[in-house]
Amino acid sequence: MLWDVSLGNMPGVMSMDYMVREVTNAADVDEVRRLVMAHGDARSTTPGVEYVYADAARMPGPYIPPLGGLWLAVSADVGIGCGALRPVDDTSAEVKRMFVDSTWRGRGVGRALMVALIAGARARGYATLRLGTLDDMTAARTLYESLGFVPIGRYRADELIDTRFYQLELSTT
Repeated sequence: MLWDVSLGNMPGVMSMDYMVREVTNAADVDEVRRLVMAHGDARSTTPGVEYVYADAARMPGPYIPPLGGLWLAVSADVGIGCGALRPVDDTSAEVKRMFVDSTWRGRGVGRALMVALIAGARARGYATLRLGTLDDMTAARTLYESLGFVPIGRYRADELIDTRFYQLELSTT
């Protein structure tokens, strides 16, 4: 299903230049994998980047519905951005592998992906949505805060670097 991000209440996003859809086939999984690898390449000097590559290699991994999911932003059938959702526990999910191709940044793709991920988490019955982002990713942090995410303490002990953690209470937004 496709939708306009301004509506904010449907499970997909479409604009004049791109659309966001939940991944339902192997070709889309391959596009997400390619984008996650590109994200790893862009952060190649970041400690722990090997986990990004390992996650890409095992896609769809922990992101399989009905508890998880993958979303892909496409333009002309080419992936331009992606995001993933995985369960943390029975009531919480986590956003992972958010990435937008550098040539598409600043055009609303990240926001469209996050709106779709939030809708996906709600549709799966989660009460809380969490994420971690690197300290130097100021545009990402600004986006998350504009969508209602608030800073929280560390909820994953496995982080190797400076990560800021955020949470969105889905029942109140």
